[in-house]
Amino acid sequence: MKQFIVSVAILAFTFPIFSWNNHAGITYLILKDHWKGKPTPKVKVESLKSFLSKEKSSIQETLSISEEWALKKLPHLTPTIESLKFSKTTKDADLVLSFYKALRVNPNHKAALYIQAVPKRNGTKLPLDQLTTLNEKGKLVNETFLSLQEGQIIGADEVLVSATDEPDYDLDLYLFEDNGSEVGKIYGFGSQPFGNPAIEFSSQAPFHMGFYYEPGIIFALAGFLKQTYPEYRIHQFTELSKLAFRTGHPYWGYRFAGWALHYIQDLTQPYHSSVLPRVSAAKQIGVQLVSIVGYQSPKNNMINFISGRHTLIEEYQYYLIRNLIETKNWNHPVANSITEFSEQSFVKWQGIDLLRGNVCKEAYDAGDPMDEQLENLDIPKYETLYEPTHPIHTILGTLLHNTSKHTRAYLDALK
Repeated sequence: MKQFIVSVAILAFTFPIFSWNNHAGITYLILKDHWKGKPTPKVKVESLKSFLSKEKSSIQETLSISEEWALKKLPHLTPTIESLKFSKTTKDADLVLSFYKALRVNPNHKAALYIQAVPKRNGTKLPLDQLTTLNEKGKLVNETFLSLQEGQIIGADEVLVSATDEPDYDLDLYLFEDNGSEVGKIYGFGSQPFGNPAIEFSSQAPFHMGFYYEPGIIFALAGFLKQTYPEYRIHQFTELSKLAFRTGHPYWGYRFAGWALHYIQDLTQPYHSSVLPRVSAAKQIGVQLVSIVGYQSPKNNMINFISGRHTLIEEYQYYLIRNLIETKNWNHPVANSITEFSEQSFVKWQGIDLLRGNVCKEAYDAGDPMDEQLENLDIPKYETLYEPTHPIHTILGTLLHNTSKHTRAYLDALK
């Protein structure tokens, strides 16, 4: 049974793990009227090196607060080794690299000064190789990224929209011992717990997924499924955001908040909060038993069906959100689900300690009905956008309403 779950975990998480494929577009819709009746806050663009140089003495204290919290919350997390910890005596030339290593993120991440133009507009375009180290750029080739200059004044919404997409660009790649990187050997995350370490984008999966409500027998047989880290990242970037706002660096206050929101938004996606929706532990055991005696098709079909629906909902969402923004179709039912909120749908951010019970449990509970509804649509893969009345929009609207709800709650608490 353990061998079976390992095989499922490898196969099911080898397709692109981008949760919501269009964080920037979704966040644009969420923020479209967020500051309704008030002017959108303006911020001065600042390089990461400048922020770190001015706040050297506070950075490590802030990171230590997150680590102390995470070590209590995540039993599988190991402490950061002493040589990686950020120091206020770090030379300016080494600040960014030292900061990345203290965070235990990809040290090659490029914190470029840019915005993702949503919707598209003219400007000085930023080449993708100045934004990401990804070999396979995927859908990033469809997007427009514009260069910014330090000192330039832009809207806080532009910072947030861009930043919510950024962690997918490479922030959590190659961090495990078996990813073939030097930092993977010293960061202390061990071997990649699930997914295929040989596939580039798969190495970020344990940082963007959180399995907290699987049946006890599944965790007993596959404890590695508990080895996830989105809460670690949310806490790190939230504390850094608070520090930036507190010390007069609003650009980085919003950018770090956007990074934290990326992981929160990921956890609102049911396929990132449940390993195999609608597949009970008993069924998983049964499928494994018949595979042992030579009948592999039930296991292969189960994995293919689940991964197919996962891919379908993310692909469809990507192209739909792009279309809604390009056509300004704000009356579409999915756009309405994201942008219109009544008092009944308002929630208050309960803090990172209650994230599992509020955000993750809601997504996990939504997994079974969502997966069944998608199966009943009998759409094997994304091919075209459907009329607004198509039932796929009811499914997607419900899920993205939750994403919007928790994004707004987080931002309101941060404010």
